[in-house]
Amino acid sequence: MYGPGPRFVQRWVQGPFPGDQGAPIALSSPVPATLDPSGPAVVVGDRSGYLYAFHLDDGSTVPGWPVYDGGAPIDSTPSVADLGGSALGTVFVGEGNASHYGTGGYEAFGPTGLALWRAQVGEPASDAHPAYAVQASLTVTDLQGTPAVFAGSLGQEAYALNASSGATLPGFPFFSADSVFSTAAAADLYGNGATELVLGGASTRGFALGQGYHSGGHLRVLSATGSLVCHHDLDQEVDSSPAVGPFLSGGTLGVVVGTGSFYSQATDSNMVYAFGTHCNPVWSARLDGFTGSGPALADLTGNGQLDVVEGTDNGAAGSVWALDGADGSALWHVFVGGRVIGGVVTADLSGHGYQDVLVPTTQGVYVLDGRNGFLLAVLAPHDGFQGSPLVTDDADGLAGVTVAGYTGANEGVVAHYEVLHSNGAAAVGPGAWPMFHHDPQLSGTTGTTGGPTLPACDVPSAAEPGYQVASADGSVSSFGQPACGSAADVTAGTTAVAITMSPAVGGYWMALADGAVLAFGAARDLGSLAGRRLAAPVTAMAATPDGNGYWLASADGGVFAFGDAAYMGSPGPAGGRTVAVISSPDGQGYLVVTADGAVHPYGDARYHGSMAGRALTAPIVAAAEDPATGGYWLLGADGGVFAFGAPYEGAATSSARGGRMVAIAATADGRGYWVASQDGAVLAFGDAPFLGSVPARGEPGAVTAMAGSAG
Repeated sequence: MYGPGPRFVQRWVQGPFPGDQGAPIALSSPVPATLDPSGPAVVVGDRSGYLYAFHLDDGSTVPGWPVYDGGAPIDSTPSVADLGGSALGTVFVGEGNASHYGTGGYEAFGPTGLALWRAQVGEPASDAHPAYAVQASLTVTDLQGTPAVFAGSLGQEAYALNASSGATLPGFPFFSADSVFSTAAAADLYGNGATELVLGGASTRGFALGQGYHSGGHLRVLSATGSLVCHHDLDQEVDSSPAVGPFLSGGTLGVVVGTGSFYSQATDSNMVYAFGTHCNPVWSARLDGFTGSGPALADLTGNGQLDVVEGTDNGAAGSVWALDGADGSALWHVFVGGRVIGGVVTADLSGHGYQDVLVPTTQGVYVLDGRNGFLLAVLAPHDGFQGSPLVTDDADGLAGVTVAGYTGANEGVVAHYEVLHSNGAAAVGPGAWPMFHHDPQLSGTTGTTGGPTLPACDVPSAAEPGYQVASADGSVSSFGQPACGSAADVTAGTTAVAITMSPAVGGYWMALADGAVLAFGAARDLGSLAGRRLAAPVTAMAATPDGNGYWLASADGGVFAFGDAAYMGSPGPAGGRTVAVISSPDGQGYLVVTADGAVHPYGDARYHGSMAGRALTAPIVAAAEDPATGGYWLLGADGGVFAFGAPYEGAATSSARGGRMVAIAATADGRGYWVASQDGAVLAFGDAPFLGSVPARGEPGAVTAMAGSAG
């Protein structure tokens, strides 16, 4: 017996599809698309390589569909966008899955089913087991001023592509180092008008492109130009697709995500995590099964506040949990008969102003009362569903529900129901999560236009390309980055020798020759050498990637660690005058560089070579780490740039001012660098944008250091 609630009537069914027996619709979820003048349709893929499109009103096949992708299975959910002012949709899909990882890619189809473009996954030459499948769904968003799609692959690269042409956008692919099953969310996390990408990922213990990896997974935030803004590591894969919305206490914007099931002994299995927009954990909840499905954000009680709904899978059956968005405490949880593999969706089906919950299971789609989890109905109880249902505002004004899955004979089936006496517009209105990843673009957000506008100096520096230039008198010149303060009024009797950005939280630090460290913006004061008797002045500084630690280096080779930065050794006076210290990509090591071009590695920092023992026309004065490869660049006072394990993009020997070069800084994606001269000239190389130079001001204002958006 079911409780009082919405009444469902099946309007049409398509299938079973005998051609896909054994490879039916599985993880792919139905999404709406307008593909011809007849009206809205529903699009879904199957493991035989077919994309189906049926009109929502009567289930008829849209002309030109289904389309066949050549045989690669489709477990991704199609995404849809109207491009170029067209009223008809373009459909984007990822092809291939974990069982067929050697084939697949990214593909776009026009409204008539015509293939518009196809992009393949590239793999590093070092990958002994390349994978080309794309099981994650393609998120449609605006990146770099153009409509784009983004998804990770089952290889080691994640691509952002021009939605119209399939061309890879500048700054991409992002090196993910391992498989990505998670569909990315796209949102303006910092209220500055830029789009960030939020995604989960897998991780395997090892070393790749200069960085050490653990066994487990990651939550990552990427900028629109492909740089890593922040991340949080877990000991379980993050296969779940993150949801973004103002669900945290006080309506604060946050990210919520489940994990995965690959690592059998992982402590982060069966977990749901909520993060702030700087990848900082806010709360967590341990549930009763795997949480690989994407969570939904929904107003379950009609009070205007968003809660978190997550399904679980214990391998035989599943449950549904409703969690308070503010603190993760359980509002209710109920057992359902089948495994919950696909993400739950929500809609106001009853018209009472709160969300009901629709749960795909391997034994039908359960419909639950959002207030208490009370069972209201089970749709198609004899069929299995691993993708999310779709709720629509149908042409007759009623709420429609489309389900896509497989029969007991393992053949694909698509069915459409309507909810009698319902209000379709209210069903998919505010507070609803009506389909996989919320909307046809798969944005993974609740429809908010952006996060609260943060103070400029709290925006992670890696989210915005640019550089800061410091002068001997402590003044700071900002280019593309916010001006968060300077030390011009406190440097009497000493000199500013280094400036380092806090990439994950915003702001920067300045180090003075006497060992003092000054923090600006969101950068935290983690300690300094101020007031201590030093055998030699401080000459260099580097921060850990998470912004929770830094190292100071003195001219005589001493290294001093603060915060979560660990001391791992130093060259001492025998190494020559120290001119730079640079962090390894994961912050678990560092390199100390001396004026004679020697490079001394500590911790997990990789040595790629040096200029030691080679004739130099001018001493080495600075160095920068390549965050993409773990390599580095050394800069000579005459402008010579020496690349080790990093791409050489040019030297600064042609500076118009002709001043002595003093600093080099890398872009956040590692594909370019800036070089600054003592008299303030800045030169840009590779993909580093030139954003301005410091006016020449004479000796007190002589430039001594610079920092780029890589930290």
